[in-house]
Amino acid sequence: MKKRIKRYVKVFAALLFAVLLGAAGQAARAAEIAPVYIEAQVLPSDEPTYDVQVTVRNLSTDWEGTVRVKAETGLVYGSSTDCVYDTVLSLPEGSTKQFVVRLPKESINRTDGLVRVTLFDRKMKKTAEKIFPRILQDGREALSMGILSDSYASLTYLDMGGNEISFGDRTYPVKLVELQQGGLVSSLNGLAFLVIDSFHTQVLTEEECAAIETWVDKGGVLLVGTGSHAKETLDGLTFLDISYSEADSTDESVIHWSDYVDTSGLTMVEFSDSNNTFHPYLQYGASWGDGSVSLLPCALTQLGAVRADAYLNGETQEAVVEQVLNNALDMANVTYQSADMQYDSDYNLERIFTILGRGSSRLQFGGLKILVIGYVIFVGPVLYLILRTIKKRDLYWLAVPLASLVGIVLVYWAGRGFEVASTNVYSVNIEDLSGKKPVATYLRCYDAGHKEWSLPIADGYAYVGPMMSSRYIYGDEEEESYYHRVQKEGDRFAIGILPEKGFEDAYFVAGKDAQERAGAFLWDDDKKTITNGTQWDFPYFALITDNRILIFNNLEAGAGFTVAGSTCAYEDTITRSRTNSSSYSYSSSTYTPAEAYYYGYLRDTMWDDDEKEALRDIDMKAALGMGVTYACARAQSDEVIIVGVTPDWEQAADGNCSETSFGCLYTIVEE
Repeated sequence: MKKRIKRYVKVFAALLFAVLLGAAGQAARAAEIAPVYIEAQVLPSDEPTYDVQVTVRNLSTDWEGTVRVKAETGLVYGSSTDCVYDTVLSLPEGSTKQFVVRLPKESINRTDGLVRVTLFDRKMKKTAEKIFPRILQDGREALSMGILSDSYASLTYLDMGGNEISFGDRTYPVKLVELQQGGLVSSLNGLAFLVIDSFHTQVLTEEECAAIETWVDKGGVLLVGTGSHAKETLDGLTFLDISYSEADSTDESVIHWSDYVDTSGLTMVEFSDSNNTFHPYLQYGASWGDGSVSLLPCALTQLGAVRADAYLNGETQEAVVEQVLNNALDMANVTYQSADMQYDSDYNLERIFTILGRGSSRLQFGGLKILVIGYVIFVGPVLYLILRTIKKRDLYWLAVPLASLVGIVLVYWAGRGFEVASTNVYSVNIEDLSGKKPVATYLRCYDAGHKEWSLPIADGYAYVGPMMSSRYIYGDEEEESYYHRVQKEGDRFAIGILPEKGFEDAYFVAGKDAQERAGAFLWDDDKKTITNGTQWDFPYFALITDNRILIFNNLEAGAGFTVAGSTCAYEDTITRSRTNSSSYSYSSSTYTPAEAYYYGYLRDTMWDDDEKEALRDIDMKAALGMGVTYACARAQSDEVIIVGVTPDWEQAADGNCSETSFGCLYTIVEE
């Protein structure tokens, strides 16, 4: 009986424990249940950001934690940007909250990836997540592709399912536009591509054919599908001056298509080019003015109907279309012009920025090296000779540890001046004096430690994110992994990184709304004079005019400056011509303003024989170079640009940091 009672007691206790454990687990799970409704969309915006509106609805108990937004872009290539945007949020039971996360376009290279929204509780444990594919493309400028065809629905695959293609130094999605003959001429404006396939071009008027040829000559990219529709698509485009014939069905190597797709189900043609204008690779292509012309050996409507298993060597329909479009773009001169513009406004901006900090005299280790060398010599032969002279050589093994201890104390004492006790920041604030454009601030930050650090940003900033090329993570990574982090609580931002080592640099860009400053640079083109109508002195300033860049010293507040006869610190010739965008194109034989500044002025200054003289004001000169690059990318080719730099500008960072700040103010004057 006693054994039975004990057994019952044990069973009851086990059941009670299980019930209590289950109740505790249920209560713990209930406490951790996160809002289950998550939605995100990109709002229309003309600002330099992708504005991601996040909606979170709490269908459970009260919740507090962090909502993390991460743009995982370019996943088609297995790569991801490395910045997370965290928003601290409190959600009472049954409530809904909506907020906007602003991702700088300078931080995003591709938009054909996904945006991941993840909820973390106060202990940073994941509680909910939702993925939104390709939503950034809703706010991205696209390359428009006009389709002139009687079978438009059969050609919609040409947008590659949202995958992006490279144009210049950026990638863009392709946006399809269905064209009608009646509005063809007016529709050409704004198109990057024009596809003509399965369309009777004989019905085009002389005016329409001439408009197509002119459009191509000015930078348009024309692709013509042929194959079984070769006669109807080519015979009206007489300016191409090309003949064709159906390819031998036994020939599987028609300009390499058999390497990509099984062509047995396609009607393929061969081209005869008496003028030797076109060159074969997948398409017969040629540069044409600033644009290009590509002739496809098959009808694109037929290619779109090919089964997925007909693609060879692991190729896909999207990849083959991307290859064709990239070939066509590579032959167009406008692509290289765009590449020059992006190279000038992005790459040069960033590489000039990396120079900031070289002018600092804080970390000069020359004296410390002498102290260490002297210590080594003393502990060796000098100490031995001293002990031998006083006939105390038996104390050598005691004197060495004591001398080492004294040496450590001296090195520590001497090295304290080099200690970086807080985060170091170099900031460059770039503003249009007219107040017409948003304010951009670039920050270079580093900390002595190798643990994660965070730094509050000053009031008034509307967005912040990493500079695009500063760092990327490639390959398979943990989904919560990151390097940069932007945190927002209320209206305040904080930036930081999770470094892999000490003194690791991080580069950020932050933006404010446009604000008008008092005064401006005034330019008198007849007298070639500059008047500083602001309240600031500019130790260095730049003038870009008449295809020249000139650097001068000292422009005091309220003072005038006559260019003719003044000593010029640097002068170089540049070539500028108007393009179809609001920026520059340059000939390959001359420098762009940023390249001239970097190679001809800044780098030569750093390589000066007198190192101390070379490093004097090098930070300020680098900041001016950033201002020159930024302003030139936003001006028309015939406008005068004046940029001045001044030190000790408004602080961009708060908290425990040491900040060196510069202000770059510029004016763009129409000729």
